[in-house]
Amino acid sequence: MKFYLKVWPNILALCLCVGSIGLSEAVDAPLAVVNGVSIDARLLENIVKANVAQGQNDTAELRSTIKKELIGRELMAQEAQKRGLDKLQTSLDALLGLKHNLYNELVLNDELSKKPITDVELKAEYDRQVKALSATELQQFQISTIVVNAESEAKEVLVSLRSGKAFEELAKTLSIDPSKDRGGEAGWFLADQMTPAISNVVVNLAPGVLSVAPIQVGKLWYIVKLLAKRPYPIPGFEESKSLVQSAVVQNRRAALLKKLSDTAIVK
Repeated sequence: MKFYLKVWPNILALCLCVGSIGLSEAVDAPLAVVNGVSIDARLLENIVKANVAQGQNDTAELRSTIKKELIGRELMAQEAQKRGLDKLQTSLDALLGLKHNLYNELVLNDELSKKPITDVELKAEYDRQVKALSATELQQFQISTIVVNAESEAKEVLVSLRSGKAFEELAKTLSIDPSKDRGGEAGWFLADQMTPAISNVVVNLAPGVLSVAPIQVGKLWYIVKLLAKRPYPIPGFEESKSLVQSAVVQNRRAALLKKLSDTAIVK
């Protein structure tokens, strides 16, 4: 059974990372007591709510699975403490990072709860982004790829293609990329959505033309064919809402940080 430990993930991670800190102070009956350390029953309820929000049913099986996982994590936390791993500088640094991430999240959530993001604010950010995109004359590129493990193999593929073999057939039989099922067709991309080694070649190709040589990306070798290019079709407001909202949240965070920085004493 798949379940989610996603309610307040940083809080849960923080509690589990430090083992018994705070858990023994629960007022209500604990979910379990592990070697004398209480696990707060509210942790279970919070995680159940997260799973229900993800479409799961609140069942005895789900609760049992989550309880077992929480007990297992407490046991591992206690073992880490026994071994002194919680005292390592790397552990203390990681814990500090978790705490800072948590506080950042809590402050931002508090700001957003006091002043929720409105459709007017979202539309203004969307219009700003559309204006910026329109000024850049962005293009999208539709590409096909054949991906192999060795340069020698990639060169052999190129020879076959230049001798008249169909790109789609070679992709289906030789490529190790999931796009092989579509004859190598990988989709539409903006230049900055592709690996630089590939985008630097693609932007200079004419539709229907192959890359002159194999392109190395990590340990793999790519043969690339440009199928078509077009002006970037800017998505509508409703389609873009979730991405625009993320941008607005970052704008809010930047504004808050500037306000805090302006009044802070930093030496």
